[in-house]
Amino acid sequence: MTMRLNRQTILTLAILLSSPFPILAQKSTPFFPAGGATQVKDNDRFVAWDVTWGKGKSTGMRKLDMDQVSVTLTEGAIKITRADGTWSIEQNRIGSVRFESKGTSVEQEGVSDPPRREMVFQLKDFVPAPWPTREGIPGQFPRINTTKLLETDRITVWDQVWKPGERVVLHSHYHRTATVFLGAGMLRATPENGIPNRPFARSVGEVLANTTFSPDAHEEEYVSGAPRAIWIEFTK
Repeated sequence: MTMRLNRQTILTLAILLSSPFPILAQKSTPFFPAGGATQVKDNDRFVAWDVTWGKGKSTGMRKLDMDQVSVTLTEGAIKITRADGTWSIEQNRIGSVRFESKGTSVEQEGVSDPPRREMVFQLKDFVPAPWPTREGIPGQFPRINTTKLLETDRITVWDQVWKPGERVVLHSHYHRTATVFLGAGMLRATPENGIPNRPFARSVGEVLANTTFSPDAHEEEYVSGAPRAIWIEFTK
């Protein structure tokens, strides 16, 4: 029995066999939501996901639909496979930060026991109007006991600890921020009137979003524990 193929069928088969990768690329899956990820914040600047990379659990090849900042909360290793097939094992300490650009295709798989936990911030493209500043009142950053970890044309990432007897001087918040705490503790803010507020607690993995302008200035000080946080400052 002889099978006869028309010209259109032959042409279609030739395209499928000669160029499978562009066709598959069209089906790329957004990075989130994914297994092991829980959404904790969503506003006009970012979406935050609490992610646990379980051993042997893979995302599959996925495409980042936003710029992404990942902050390590619990040490562990993940395997990162790129679209060209190359891969690496990444073992990070608590507080390590990784930036990945929108459009990147990547697969991530947990390879350690215990699993690694990260807070992943997807940065939205929306850029709101800037907030006003106050003469004579400095901005939130730079500040005491703070290290700049990363800077792009849109964001600056800071690692901050609070220490006994080392107060953060009077300042205002002139940029929107996203914050995740790496160390738990008690802090206290003192507004411009000089009357201290009651101490407040921060816990590991707690995420804060400052997306509403306030003209008020305040100081900050350590009360107890070992508070530490990673800040993402939206400079644009």
